[in-house]
Amino acid sequence: MSDDRAQTVLDFVVGMSVFLVAVGFTFAFVPSLLEPYAVGEGATVIVAERGAARLAESSLVGAGSTATLSHACTVAFFNGTDPATAADTFGCDWTANADDLHAELGVDEVRGLNLTVTRNGTVESIGSGAASAHMRAGPAPPRGESVSAASRIVAIDDPNDPEGAQTYRLTLRVW
Repeated sequence: MSDDRAQTVLDFVVGMSVFLVAVGFTFAFVPSLLEPYAVGEGATVIVAERGAARLAESSLVGAGSTATLSHACTVAFFNGTDPATAADTFGCDWTANADDLHAELGVDEVRGLNLTVTRNGTVESIGSGAASAHMRAGPAPPRGESVSAASRIVAIDDPNDPEGAQTYRLTLRVW
């Protein structure tokens, strides 16, 4: 009787092992197959990089300069000065100030934006007296959401500072 039977226990173990490996492989790789169709964080990285580049390379630079942010344009931007007034007075090239960061960067209102300019890890104020501006715009990023950030090291020229241009970190956060 036992001579007619094959190795059923060994066949069962091999068959179940192959089945479990196939099921594990499926569960491991199906989410990555569906990932391109899910709402991803890649768009926020692109928006952050593009926005930081725009601010550091065109919006806040002075007339004729692309390497250093204009002190006057930066103060006017964060103070909420009217763009037309800033363009006429200082030669600034931004269409909306820090109060309307979405319009300046061309980003939909559904995305959150936060812009900070820091020095040695703290948010700085620039200018003096009534022409002083705290270099922060937008609400604080929420703790429970994924936030993408892009930073640029920038120099801001200050005509009243005997040391000349100072180095800052411009950081744009998008969620």
